[in-house]
This record gives sequence, C-alpha cells and structure tokens, in this order.
Amino acid sequence: MCEVMCGIVGIVQNNKSKIGKQIIDSLTKLEYRGYDSLGIASITNGTLLIAKDKGKIAEVTEKIDIEKIEGKVAIGHTRWATHGQPSKENAHPHTDCNKQISVIQNGIIENFIELRNELLEQGHTFLSETDTEVIPHMIEQVLREEEISLKEAIIRAINRLEGTYAICIVSTLEPDKIFCAKKDSPLVIGINKDRMFCASDIPAFLSSTQRVTLLHDEEFLTLTSSGYEILDLKSKKIIKRQPYTVSWKPEMAQKAGFPHFMLKEIHEQPRALSDYIRIKQPSVINIAEKIYQAEKVVFLAAGTAHYSTLTGQHLVRKYAQKSCNSIIASEYDSIRDIVDEHTVIVPVSQSGETMDTIMAIKDARSQGASILSAVNVIGSTITRHSDEVVYLYAGPEIGVAATKTYLAQTTAMWDIGLELGRISGHLDDNDYRFHRNLFTSLPSAVSRVIAANEALSNRIASWLARKSSSFYLARGINIQTANEGALKMKEIAYIHSESYPAGESKHGPIALVEEDYPVVFITPPDQTRKLIIGNIMEMKARGATTIAVMEKGDKEIEEMTKWQFKIPEGYGEKFSTITYVVPMQMMAYYTAVRLGYSPDMPRNLAKAVTVL
Repeated sequence: MCEVMCGIVGIVQNNKSKIGKQIIDSLTKLEYRGYDSLGIASITNGTLLIAKDKGKIAEVTEKIDIEKIEGKVAIGHTRWATHGQPSKENAHPHTDCNKQISVIQNGIIENFIELRNELLEQGHTFLSETDTEVIPHMIEQVLREEEISLKEAIIRAINRLEGTYAICIVSTLEPDKIFCAKKDSPLVIGINKDRMFCASDIPAFLSSTQRVTLLHDEEFLTLTSSGYEILDLKSKKIIKRQPYTVSWKPEMAQKAGFPHFMLKEIHEQPRALSDYIRIKQPSVINIAEKIYQAEKVVFLAAGTAHYSTLTGQHLVRKYAQKSCNSIIASEYDSIRDIVDEHTVIVPVSQSGETMDTIMAIKDARSQGASILSAVNVIGSTITRHSDEVVYLYAGPEIGVAATKTYLAQTTAMWDIGLELGRISGHLDDNDYRFHRNLFTSLPSAVSRVIAANEALSNRIASWLARKSSSFYLARGINIQTANEGALKMKEIAYIHSESYPAGESKHGPIALVEEDYPVVFITPPDQTRKLIIGNIMEMKARGATTIAVMEKGDKEIEEMTKWQFKIPEGYGEKFSTITYVVPMQMMAYYTAVRLGYSPDMPRNLAKAVTVL
C-alpha cells in the first residue's frame, strides 16, 4: 500500500534513448513525497524489464544501473511502506505470473484480501505482501478467461477494485502504451512533442513541458507517444479534455543555488505573496459574500493548512460576527450532524488532494453545503468539488515542511477577511482603504523580515540544537503562529516543541520549565501584549531562556528577553499571522541543518496524505 503520496511516473516516447535516466530524473523531482523503495518497469527489446530495490534513489541506482535502461515505454515508482515492510519484494512495480503485465499504484485497494484469496484459488502465485500485486494477476485472469483486448481486460479488473488508486500499467502485449486509471489519488498528464508523461505531480515533468491535462476520478487513460485517450471507466465513453499550460516555470522546481528547497521556498515567500496580491480574483469577494450570508461556517484543513484556517475563523467571528469553527479534516464527523444547506464549508489545501479533506467536502456537498476553497494546485480534486475557489499562486512547493504555501493560505484568509469587514460595515471606507494598502505592502514586509532575522535565526539554532524540548506561547489570533512555529521545529529538527495559549501555560506545562529551557513568545503590539508580558516574567522567574518575536522598537519586550526577532512596525495588529511566523521558519530550518538533518525530507513524513 501507498498511504501517502508515493511518486508515480510514466513515459512513452518515440525513440529508445535514456528512458531509465528520464524516469530517475522525474522520480528525483518527487522525492519530497517520501519513500523507502524504488522501482522501474520498461519494455526493452520486447521484454518486460523490472529493476527495483529498497532504499533511496541514490542508494538503489548505485546497486542497479537503472539510468542505462533503454526503451520507448517505462513506468517508475517510489513507495512509502505501511502494510508490508520496506523490501525489494514489496517495492513496485509488480507483475503477473507470466511477466507480461506490470503495475505501479498509489492508494489503497480495500478489498485486496478478498481478491487475493480468489486469485490464489485460481492458481496465481504472489511474491509480495502488497495490495497492488492483485492488479496484474486480475488482468491476467481476465485474459485467461476471455478473448478480449488488453485495454478491456484492464478496465474490467479495475472496475472490481474498491478503495482509492492511481494506477499505471505497461505490458509486452501492447508495448507502445501506458494504461492508467484514477480514483481519489492524483494523476496528471504531461504533453511534449516527442513524448508523453503521466505522473502523480507536475514537477515530475516540468523541465520537459508545461502543458498539462488532469485525469479525473473513475477515468481511464491510454497514453502513447503521440497523444492520449480518456474514457469514463463505467460507461467507456470517450471524454474530450483539452490541455492547459501551467504558469510554473521549470526553475521554480529547482534549488537555484540554495542548499535546500525549504530555504529557497522561505526566500520565495515575498514573490509568492506578490503574485497572489497582484492577481485579482473575483472569487474572493464571492466567497466573502457567501460566508456573510451563511448561517454556519466551517473551515476544514489538515496539518499546517489547519493553522492558517485559524486566521479565517478569527476574522469571520470578528468581521461577520457569527459562529465559525476551524475543524481538522479528519475530525469532520464531529460536526457532520450540523452540516446542511445553510452551511458554508471552506477547505484549505496546498495540493488539493488531501484525502481527509476530500472525503469531508464530498459528504458536506451531499448534505447541501456550499464549498468555498483556497487551494494552490489548479484543477486538483478539491477545486473540482468546489462552488468557488481562490487560488494561492504560490508555485510548486517541494520541501515537505510548508512555508510559502502557509503564508499564501494565511494571506488568502486575510484577503477574504478584509472583504468581510467591508461587506459587514465593520471596516468603513477609510479603514478598508488603509488595510488594503497595508495588505499590498506585505511582500516587502516579509522580505525585510527575512533580511533582518536570518543571521539571528542561524545563531540561535546553534544553541537550540543542544536542547530536547521547547515551548511556543502566544495569545489571541497568534496562537496559530505559535502552533506553526512549534510544528516546524518538531517536523524537521525533531525537537519536541509544544505550543500553548500563553495564559494556559501556568495550568500544567510550566511544570516542565527549568534553567535554560527555551520558550518562544509571539508578542505583537495588540490587545494581548500586556498579558504576554506577565507570561514572560513567569517563565523567566523559573529560569527559562526567552525568545521574542516582537515589533521593532518595543524596548520593554527587548529588555526582558534574551533574543529578539524584530518585525517591521505596522504589522502587529492586522497581519501578524503572516509576518511573525517567518523567523520561526528560519530558526527551525537552521536548527535542523545544525543537527545534520535534511529539512526537505523529514523522517516519517510526506508532502500530503492522500488516503484516510
């Protein structure tokens, strides 16, 4: 099984040269998705060639010279093990008994035990513990029983599968094609004049083409070197879908001289915010109006995106003056009973493919709710189930730890919030213009935050790298900023870091504080500042080493803390959830590097979770 976003790549070309190298290059661009084994299947001189093993790409290619494989057709896969330990046997691709059909898959086949037992009774031999291996054997069995085409046999086999999947299949029976199918797991098509691609994400082929077509749920794809055909899996009717050109440039998916993608993406944040602000989206006003008119508003997201929705929750309560909740998508069932036609659901996602969020909004739609989303990837599954979409325009994000997409998501929340303030009258014309002008200056402010605080982030990291635990404390809207700062330190530096409302810290957590214990405070000059000062004093009295993220010029905070990240004046009351998080991203990054960890590929994590 691949319960997270395993990397899938397929290439069909009109010559035999360097297909192994192309597959490896493409899979390398998907390494951020997380994996523990690698494999490739190619049709080479009319024979199915399988090369696979446990390990990272560099480790496997050192043992097996995959890059020298030639052929016109190949599929490649990086697998993240859940059921079935990481091993050569469990690595994809998998084949049928006759070694004529090879399959790679992302997702979960829920009825694979039933199918496997059926196939064992029919004499098939299995070599792995995976659910994926049932697929080539099912196709083989259909071909044994009936004289039908390979395509028809594949469709019949896939229509028996229950669960989620993105599947790619090659076979010596039709050696010039790749067959694919999709349900609830991403699969995209890349179009080039002399080759065609299928992949689980656009960066896999971005250096070769920016022309893309998306495969939708329960669709079947036949890919050749000259084009593609899409069918509805149930009706088998042909679906016409024109490609589009993505705005992402190939260099956006490269490190561009930075040692890691995460650092590059931190530095890209001013550009990402500038792109978002520059592109006026009518959907922002439409979403604000629908939120204002709704009886119930629920934000849905997972991981870092959830923290961005806490800004949305705060602004809906403040400007629309109505009940609003931000729910972690996997906990949707806790509010399902109140979802109806008077409810607005606002899913927020980088990939648009997070399975918990997708299943929640599908259910909410069936209950009559409106879906108003904020998503980075155009055409992704969440966008296709939405009534309105605001796009983030952050570009590709390769680092597993979200940085620029978090800022873009939070910026979208403020964008919608300002429109809510205008619609409700909470912001009069002068206030609205003032805040809009400040909003447009955010890219410059974030750029200044990076320039002013990067060296200090690195210096503090040399001290933090020797610690095993820390607290991040804030009040009000910036509790989400503390949440995100602590998450970054946990997920890439592996230092136990907990965020709390500062007023809650004395109800238990303060018992852990001892001499030189790290405590990070978020201290904007808003209504929470006076109370935060008391919390700083409480921690200092118990020996804590205090770090403040504060507005430049706040002498009182500066005098009572050891280190201070200084934020430009004017952003503390309205946009602190954007500007105040950036130093903590850098501090986490440099701490991870000091400890010798790769911030781009933290252990046990992947970029997005695509199954429940």
